[in-house]
Amino acid sequence: MHTFSCAGWLHITLFEDSGDPAYVHFKHEEDHVPYTSIDVLEDVKTFVQDNAKLSTSTLWSEVHKKHPNPNFSRRSVYNIAHQVKKKQWKRDDDELKSAKILLKEHQEKKGNGYSVADVILPNIEGYSGVAFSLPDILAKWGGQVREVAMDSAWNTNGCHYELYALLGEVFGSGCPLGYLLLQSPIGDGEPGAKEQYISAFLMHFKTLYSLDPLFTLTDKDLSEINAFLEVFPDAKHQLCFWHSLRAVKTRLSILRRQPKYYNVTEARNEFGDAIDKNFVPVGQTTKEDFVVSA
Repeated sequence: MHTFSCAGWLHITLFEDSGDPAYVHFKHEEDHVPYTSIDVLEDVKTFVQDNAKLSTSTLWSEVHKKHPNPNFSRRSVYNIAHQVKKKQWKRDDDELKSAKILLKEHQEKKGNGYSVADVILPNIEGYSGVAFSLPDILAKWGGQVREVAMDSAWNTNGCHYELYALLGEVFGSGCPLGYLLLQSPIGDGEPGAKEQYISAFLMHFKTLYSLDPLFTLTDKDLSEINAFLEVFPDAKHQLCFWHSLRAVKTRLSILRRQPKYYNVTEARNEFGDAIDKNFVPVGQTTKEDFVVSA
């Protein structure tokens, strides 16, 4: 903070028995640096509004050519452009309502590569969701999809909806098939509710587009895994290699933690006779388990 030798002071006197609540005396002997307007100039506003499709860097460069040392900031220029751009997609102050209106508009557009199809989701108390598929892409590439993957992201929007993306593998590249936005209640919601939403989302592709993958892929989210196993029971489900490696490295980096008790019956039930029924981890052995040869 800048300071100035202005000999300024403020004196306030309060009166208990007077009609005046207070007496304020303010002294200031020297002016500070005068305030400078940081408002965006009118000609700059007009230029930015007429050229909002340009990137922020390009807009700022063009403004600098005419105003080399502006008092307004680059952020101010960006905000003007943003207000123009958001009119292309914002239909209502309520973000969910706005999204549904926008999707409805694109459902009525045919053959432009951007049409969408609405996905019917369950109605569970405390949860809110919206989902759509991309019929133009599915019509062109859906028949060649043999592997589908789902990934999710948090904190991507102001309403705190989780974003789920369904991707199909086409000639070695990921192809978007549809998206699900899901908002969960704060705290504990209904058990299995998220899984029901994801299952309904996946079932849309199975029934409407006959999607029948040989492989499915997710991270370690149990809701996603269970939904895939329910909708595509014949597909081989795999975990993301990166997430698997991270889980192993995280587990190995923790020292002095007692591992889970090894139960050979549970292991053989899950993995079959390939598990040696006589194997016992060293940590679970006793002196009687060791055989001493002569």
